[in-house]
Amino acid sequence: MIKIDIATKVVSPDTLIWVVFPGLRRRFLNIFLANDVVFLEAPGLELNPEVVKHAALVRQRTRLSMAVADYVRKGDGQPPARNPSNYSDAKLDDGPEKTLASNIRKMFAKMKAGDLIVVPGQTFAPVHFAEIISDFSANDTIEIDRYPGEQIPVRKVRWLSQVPRAMVPSELQVYLSKPPAAQMVPRGFQNDQFFRLAYPSFVQAEKSAVMMEGPRYDGKHPLATHEANVLVSYFISAFNAIELNRLQQFTTLDVDQAIAAFYAPALVDSFSQNFNSPGKFGLVAFSAIMATFVSAGIAVSLLGPSDAQLAGGIEVTNSISPQDSHAAKSAGVKLQYLYNALQKQEIDRLSDLADKAEKNIGLRTPMKVEVAP
Repeated sequence: MIKIDIATKVVSPDTLIWVVFPGLRRRFLNIFLANDVVFLEAPGLELNPEVVKHAALVRQRTRLSMAVADYVRKGDGQPPARNPSNYSDAKLDDGPEKTLASNIRKMFAKMKAGDLIVVPGQTFAPVHFAEIISDFSANDTIEIDRYPGEQIPVRKVRWLSQVPRAMVPSELQVYLSKPPAAQMVPRGFQNDQFFRLAYPSFVQAEKSAVMMEGPRYDGKHPLATHEANVLVSYFISAFNAIELNRLQQFTTLDVDQAIAAFYAPALVDSFSQNFNSPGKFGLVAFSAIMATFVSAGIAVSLLGPSDAQLAGGIEVTNSISPQDSHAAKSAGVKLQYLYNALQKQEIDRLSDLADKAEKNIGLRTPMKVEVAP
């Protein structure tokens, strides 16, 4: 049996995008990355999921944390009271306290598991992407050298990727340079480009996208990407044939004939090739399944499956969004349908194309493939 983990993020309509700045001059960035967390500069801040629901309680704890931070940094004077009830819950004036209170509510009351976190580095440094992995708990804290002995609440994350700042579209750059420390980015066609930067493969509403790498392309041979392009075109064509219920006709054709007869530009939102470093192919499809299907098909071709492996079937799972099995199930059914119908000579031709693409440019997909005994 061939097992494929499509490792695809299913982006729901309520998934939020947040930009979190790692402190003044990005001084907490390495702590973020090393500990799989994001946090605010709020030492001594004691929170729990109930407290953060109430603005008055947050204001008290904000005043307490500001007092602790001031005391630790100055290193003298009277230690601040540690009981939040000793601090006023009155509304805060404009300034650092009000900003911190607002950021606390965002990070610990509004951010939720599955939300995308964007963490900018310095001006010319990479931008880092993460995903919140759990609901907030009072036990989620960290102690850092800047505030010894003080607990700081955190949100636990899974780091996804980092991209050069120059690769972030100009229309998104505005979110990377202007604090507050925690800022929600409005969802929409333009801002949803953050998902493409964060996830090599994702599904969103009626669209899907995948990034496939070709890190060995040296920019010296115009035809070096030919085999990879043929593979992408072929599996787009196969998807179209299945959707049209014409797979039987499709499988009577060789690879080139099948592309000529069944390739459908209307299914493709965009197909891009960027061979800076590393080289990448990007496919965005007008289908919630197609990009995943194409990438999974190429992954099988890169495996060079034997007859025995194919006879055992193809099982598709999704470790990134296991709670949403639709994308994995649909891609798996279509892929199994295709390989059951293909002639051995065409399977071998696809494997040969994949082998040449791997040798020429190092073609690889974000899919994880293994063969079960």
